[in-house]
Formats: sequence, structure tokens, C-alpha cells
Amino acid sequence: MGEAKRRKAAAQDGRGRQYELQALFDRLRIDPSQPGFYDSPEFMAAEERNSRFLEHYAEWVIHRDRTPEYDARVREILPKLAGIIADRIERHAWYGACFPVSWTVSRILDRLGIWNTTPKGSTSIYLPGDSRHFAIIDKNDGPRTDRGHMWLIVPPFDIVDFTLHFQRWMSEDAAFRSAVPRSILVEDSTVVASRPSDVIAPAARALLPALPDIHYRRLPQQRRIETLFAPRRVNIGNADVRYVVSLITATKEPLEEINTDGYAGAPAIQIWREDVAPAFGLSPD
Repeated sequence: MGEAKRRKAAAQDGRGRQYELQALFDRLRIDPSQPGFYDSPEFMAAEERNSRFLEHYAEWVIHRDRTPEYDARVREILPKLAGIIADRIERHAWYGACFPVSWTVSRILDRLGIWNTTPKGSTSIYLPGDSRHFAIIDKNDGPRTDRGHMWLIVPPFDIVDFTLHFQRWMSEDAAFRSAVPRSILVEDSTVVASRPSDVIAPAARALLPALPDIHYRRLPQQRRIETLFAPRRVNIGNADVRYVVSLITATKEPLEEINTDGYAGAPAIQIWREDVAPAFGLSPD
């Protein structure tokens, strides 16, 4: 199937899924008209009955109808927001903070009326002859660390990643950090099949059987997740960057309560009031 036919088929499948989701939300009295509707009591009640219900929110974000005017607005807002967030990360040396930063960005986008979702999974960077991995199957590095990586899906962008460049790179990782721009905004990433090396860090993989489906054996939900949120490949120069979703997340905290402990970076509401609201001509309150 040619690329144009593939996209047309995907659009038709997505429209059908949108209708199915709309019927589900109607039946549960969930109003899906505004970004962040997973905060509603009706949605949270459904989540209590089904721990994977948040996946429906992410599917809605991806498959809902969009207008050309909406897409143009997203294309205008995201690069501007990317610069704001990158400047904040650099100002505070806020490295290795993909979770709080991604959740901050998600809540900011909700306020700006931009649909988004925050998958968690694995991101691997392949350069000729070498690779680096932020894998969902790995060893923890210490307190306040977690496995894997987090990014955003913000249609029409398949991949929105404001933090990969700002990971805690070692001195020998200079080539990888240089290969990754401060912000990754990609609309037309390539759908790929996941591989063990995309999901399992090398040290952990060395301890496991060398089977082509070992990542599926270790993560029982992985095959199912990939039917909903396909693994993606992004080519940046000579770097091959792979994104594999393993679960869908969302913060339950409002913007006012994200990163308030001052451990690193800045509170999310401070970024909104000092940087984002003025940049977009909005009230800080």
C-alpha cells in the first residue's frame, strides 16, 4: 500500500473509532468536548471500574475530527511553547525531568485549548555503531528516578518531546545529546514494529533469553497497547529515534499543584504565570 493510501485508510479507521468512542462517552454521560475531560467525575468513575479507561481519552485525542484552522493554531503555538520550556529547563538545569515537564506542558496545553496526551514508554536513540536507551525495562538509577521516558502526542504532531535533549547525559554521550534538538516536533513519523532493543535496556537485555518477542513476554499488555498506539520512528540527521508506548498517563494534579516541592526546576504555575500567559497575551490567573 502506498503512503497516500495508507494515510487515507488510517483516517477512515480513525473516524470510525471516533464514532465508537463518542457512543461510549454518551452512554457513560461523559462530555468529551474540552481538553482534560478525564478530570470529570463521570470519567473518573469509569476509571475506577476500568483501570485502562484513560486509553480511551488518548484515543479520542488522536482520532477526533480536526479542522485546518485548529491544526494551524497548534503549529503556531507548539514551537513557541517549546522555546519557553527549553529556556526554563536550561535556566534551572532541570535535567532528567521528563515526567514533571511533560505533565506541566500537558496542563498548559489544556488551558490553551490544545488536545494532547502523555504516553510513557521507551525512547531509544541509534547512531551508526552505537545507541542509548531510556527503556521501560531497566534498572532504577536511585531515588526520584523512574524507568522509561515520557513525551506527548499533540495532533497533528505524532511526537512532541521537550525533554530528550535535556536528559542526564554522561560525558561520553555528547554525540547523542548533540544529535537530539532541544525540542522534537514531528507530524509524519514512521510507524514501525517494536524490537526488544527498543524496549529493554542493554544491561537488562543481556540477562534475558535472546528471543525476538522477549519484550512482549516481559510486558503482557505491550502487544495490545501497540495496536492502539503504534511504535514510531523519527529520523533526525543520522540519528534513528524510536518511541514505543507502554502505557497512557495523565496527572491528577492541576497546574497549581505540579512540581510545587521545589526539588528541581520551577513550579508549573510559575511557568504559566511568568512565561506562558504573557507570551500568549493571556491572564496569569
